Amino acid sequence: MQNSLTPRYLVILVILGWSMFSLWPTIQYQSLTDDEKEDLREEGTLDQIESQVIRQGLDLKGGMYIVLEADIPTLVRSLATNRNEKFEQVLTASIEKFKSNQNQDFFTILRNEISNKGLKIVRYFHQYGSNLEDIILALEEETEDSINRVLEILQNRIDQFGVSEPTIQKQGKYRILVELAGIQDSDRARSLLQSTALLEFYLVKNSAVTNEIIMQLDNILKRSVSDEDLADISANTKKALDIKETNEKTDSEVTTIDEIFGETKSIGEDSTIQESDLLLESPLQSLIEFVQGDMAVNTKNMYSLNKLLSKEEVKLKLKSSSGQFLFSNDSETLAGSGQYYRLYYIEDKPELTGGVVEKAKANLGSLGGGNAGLPVVSLDMNSEGSKTWSRVTGANIGERIAIVLDGKVHMAPNIREKIPGGRTQIEGFADMNEAKDIAIILRAGALPAPVEIIEERTVGPSLGADSISKGQKSILIGLAIVFVFMLVYYRFSGVIANFALVWNIILILAVLASLGATLTLPGIAGLILTVGMCIDSNVIIFERIREELRKGKTPKSAIEAGYNRAITTIIDANLTTVIAALVLYQFGTGPIKGFATVLFWGILISMFTAVYVTRTIFYTITKTSIKNLSI
Repeated sequence: MQNSLTPRYLVILVILGWSMFSLWPTIQYQSLTDDEKEDLREEGTLDQIESQVIRQGLDLKGGMYIVLEADIPTLVRSLATNRNEKFEQVLTASIEKFKSNQNQDFFTILRNEISNKGLKIVRYFHQYGSNLEDIILALEEETEDSINRVLEILQNRIDQFGVSEPTIQKQGKYRILVELAGIQDSDRARSLLQSTALLEFYLVKNSAVTNEIIMQLDNILKRSVSDEDLADISANTKKALDIKETNEKTDSEVTTIDEIFGETKSIGEDSTIQESDLLLESPLQSLIEFVQGDMAVNTKNMYSLNKLLSKEEVKLKLKSSSGQFLFSNDSETLAGSGQYYRLYYIEDKPELTGGVVEKAKANLGSLGGGNAGLPVVSLDMNSEGSKTWSRVTGANIGERIAIVLDGKVHMAPNIREKIPGGRTQIEGFADMNEAKDIAIILRAGALPAPVEIIEERTVGPSLGADSISKGQKSILIGLAIVFVFMLVYYRFSGVIANFALVWNIILILAVLASLGATLTLPGIAGLILTVGMCIDSNVIIFERIREELRKGKTPKSAIEAGYNRAITTIIDANLTTVIAALVLYQFGTGPIKGFATVLFWGILISMFTAVYVTRTIFYTITKTSIKNLSI
């Protein structure tokens, strides 16, 4: 008997040792104070510990619940090969009707508007067919494909971000539901989800061309914008202009754009222009300053400048000139005081896009460079990108190239030499986290359609802690009731069943930790359910043993016969539950998957503890002849 039990003892000891090993990081993490966690974070070992602990879902750990909506009109606009004013009018009307009645499909609205306005849609979407129905159907298919790609890209971004068991799923036709457990930095999460990650490289136009276009636009604005509008803008910027004048008196680095381009007006008795009138005479020039080698706009003047640049006359002129104005990604303190955005006049078509990027990695700038110790994102391009990058840099030595991400200029360095090999880097990040997020986004790819957050809820850590507390309390109460019942009804055999029950819970938690699965509030419910299933198996076995004892069999024989008779019933009863758990896991999402995971492993482990562990204990007890069995 001893020899036959030895393999059982070894199996049990190995599993027990593995479970303790798997749970140790969780036990260690739970015992740490906030100060100890911070010390480990500085040492760089906290992330390793956190990766091995039992993960907690949104309802237990707190986090964010976000509903995103894809900007379908913008996607449709981007698919059009040729756009004009009539097309924009139809699209704008469709957007307005869609916003007022979102129960109606956007493409149904678009189809009706095209028919009512008599728009020849093939002129704008000739690549999708020759008639309206074919084109609308093709646009719907493109939209569906884009939404699916958005889902995939968001999944890749979040996976690299390191969120435990996120929920990402479609909600309706154009909406996406995202649940991020453990997210505390909501701004960072929003940026990660909403960033389209459109990376582009544009050549910056030289100062002579920039000066010329600004003067031309000023002439257009003086003719097309009413005095009332200019006076309104003047009132909004007067305070900023006063500040500008003060800065010019105290800082020699700050110069008006007229001065830098050699167009300084004479201020004399016969020709005097007051600052309050400068905006009326030169609308754009009055709002732009030259700071540290770049055009810059005071944050207080941003509204006024954007209002001028949004004029249709200005847009048409910029389009005909093959140029565009873009601002820097962030404002910065320039000229000793005040917050400024840098302004760049660049080509309207990129030389290169982010589609050629193969690798993106965040790191600190190397020693000896101008970015030493600052966060940067290093880029490696594919063979096609490398060739284009080499050609562009070789042909434009001495010029500037703007690195643009989502319509904002991150940096615009001078091209000093031809750059072979397809390697470059992006600077201008606030901190390493921002650089890491941008690297993640670039690796995952650009979104085919912009997304907007239409609903957002935050589950605080305190609420999650309350859920954990209640879950723990429910488990303890359930265990206590079951323990008492088994002890009263089955006496010493009940002690064995209770031991198996405790071990059942330990093994389930160990499996969750080793698999990196996420424990949710429904998962706790599944854990409680497996407690009942484990006891149910033991009850079946004990009743079969009782029946054999009534037949007059010895305790050893009764135990053997009881287990043999009960095992088929236990397997049949639990198999159906296992199948149900697999179905829930396959088709469920988020918390449902958490419940299914705990239920699946809980059933398998309960059968192991009820049939294998308790049987080993009974065999050990009955190694010697006993006359009575307490059951």
